[in-house]
Amino acid sequence: MPKITRRQFSASLAATAFLPSIVRAASGDHKTLNIRFYDDPAGFDPANIFRIENENIAFNIFSGLTSYDSQTGAIIPDVAESWVTEDNITWVFKLREGVMFHKGYGEVTAQDVIYSFERILDPATASPYASQLAGITRMEAPDPYTLVIELDAPNGNFLHSVANYHQGQIVSKRAIEDADGQVRWNPVGTGPYYLDHIDVNSEIILKRHEDYFRGPAPIETLHFRIIKDESTATIALRNGEVDLVMRSNREENLQILEAAGFRMNVANNYAVALKVMNLEFEPFADARVRHAIAHAIDYEAICNAISPSLTQPTASIMPDWMSIYSDNIPKYPYDPERARALLAEAGYGNGLSFRHLGTSAQGVTELQQFEIDFLSQVGITMTMELVDTPTFNQRRNAGEFDMATRLLPAINPDMILFNYLHPDNKAPGGLNGARYDNPEVTGLLEAARAKVDPDTAFELYERLQQIVMAELPYLPSYANNVYWPGKPTVTGVQPNYLAQVNFFEVDIATS
Repeated sequence: MPKITRRQFSASLAATAFLPSIVRAASGDHKTLNIRFYDDPAGFDPANIFRIENENIAFNIFSGLTSYDSQTGAIIPDVAESWVTEDNITWVFKLREGVMFHKGYGEVTAQDVIYSFERILDPATASPYASQLAGITRMEAPDPYTLVIELDAPNGNFLHSVANYHQGQIVSKRAIEDADGQVRWNPVGTGPYYLDHIDVNSEIILKRHEDYFRGPAPIETLHFRIIKDESTATIALRNGEVDLVMRSNREENLQILEAAGFRMNVANNYAVALKVMNLEFEPFADARVRHAIAHAIDYEAICNAISPSLTQPTASIMPDWMSIYSDNIPKYPYDPERARALLAEAGYGNGLSFRHLGTSAQGVTELQQFEIDFLSQVGITMTMELVDTPTFNQRRNAGEFDMATRLLPAINPDMILFNYLHPDNKAPGGLNGARYDNPEVTGLLEAARAKVDPDTAFELYERLQQIVMAELPYLPSYANNVYWPGKPTVTGVQPNYLAQVNFFEVDIATS
């Protein structure tokens, strides 16, 4: 175990000791919050959980070593009360004592964290998030509340990898074994709520974890009602059938609710929506075709026409609030003549056709209708292939599409860059659905995360963005804003930059 000085440990503790200041309700408070849930639940196993609506449930069931401040996105302590590293290779975490799993599964120790991470890394688990922990070479627990993790290379972003999101969520080995292959419907964590009941056709009910290490949450019961239709959800909120709407994404509904005095609860520009072009599909293997598609679609006009509150045009795969973001990149202004010329150069002067994978739950969206129209004007036919949500998730993760859409909320830039661009993450083994592989980009990815000096790291990240936007395996379509409208009496709802709400911070005013 590395020698850590008192000064280093104290500095680490001071830097990570911030916790939200929240007045806790008495555990006898029997408040219930009714929340709209907008799609078919797909389960809550951290090893393979997918889609934001399911991740919102898991975020409140599980904990990580670290978590995220809802307002700023800053790393804060979670199960680990402090941590220290001298070189960004060896990390020492001090765990809280008395952190209890749900449903009588006992106290969390460092061995539980080791099991959780080893489970993600085990090829038999087939987790798409294994790459987030792939740099780990050694884990040991000198005592129940001390965890030492050694990496194969410096990683200044490692605290994001062990946060309360996907691979960072801590599970109980005994609970996993007791679930007998049905972990996704029997999640056991240490978060402020536990899963009490689920009917995949109608509702999800979470109950307050009375032994949560920060104290019991103000609200006893979270009742998620599955309401897929946006207009129906708006009516349900106005009629008092629900108190809060998870992700309202229709401009007209937001206008109605805001005019009626509902609290809007918004996070702006939390993620970039991308068109994933499968480079193994012959036309998309040619960069000129990819550039033609970019020039053919006027996303600024689309955003302004259908959803100026919910979307804004963007030119990068990176959100502009990230410290590594650079505007010094190739851009693709709307230019249908240029698009036609590029298609002719690539040998598609007579046009081409492709299929765009989507979900039957969403149908053909208004944005996609605009895309179809813009592409048709340059001789490109885009046909929507609609499948049920579980099939959509499976096929998108496997890379079985010509084109698909992906929205990957992330606070850690590595979450976006490594997932989308590193060859180790090519689908079906990861989220690199384009199957992009550029050795220069791979080298820049690995070099930038190792740099201690932020200016040097920025130079590498900027060059990386320039190359990727010149080759364009992923086409940015818009930056997304997320709204959770609710009753004025529902307080503390703050979607974070992962579009999640920490319900431990939410309360219902009684007067």
